Amino acid sequence: MRSQIDRLRPTPVVVLLLLLTGCATSRPLPPADLSVPGWAIQAGQAVWKSGSSDLAGELIFAKRSDGSSALQFIKTPLPLVSAQTRETRWTITFVADNRTVSGKGVPPAQLLWLHLASALKGESPTPPVRFSQDAGGNWKLENPETGEAISGFLNQ
Repeated sequence: MRSQIDRLRPTPVVVLLLLLTGCATSRPLPPADLSVPGWAIQAGQAVWKSGSSDLAGELIFAKRSDGSSALQFIKTPLPLVSAQTRETRWTITFVADNRTVSGKGVPPAQLLWLHLASALKGESPTPPVRFSQDAGGNWKLENPETGEAISGFLNQ
């Protein structure tokens, strides 16, 4: 009985490897250099509704043919949110809070800005997040579970 329990107990080397690989997958992406050729850049306006407050600002969205994207929500003169995707990796920075979150795969529904970047690339958001766009190019992304929403437009 004792030998079966010992076999199930992880060794310190296994635990260390798991910790090291876990940290490596969540490193933030390096900042996107939008000055290099290949980026299609659009600018517009957005309103971020969270709880009972609305915040309007400028939105800059860039995408590449390889599927990478970069997005910034700016309330002049400072960026408030920067979001970036590359392959299956993503990073979002909330500048005012000095907080960066990174990961792989589908980002949590609470990180609505990353879902906006995907939706603007033409991808369908993962429920409960919903994206709609009218004929005039105005769009809205919302999480009905939290009430958070981002609406706006991009110049063509």
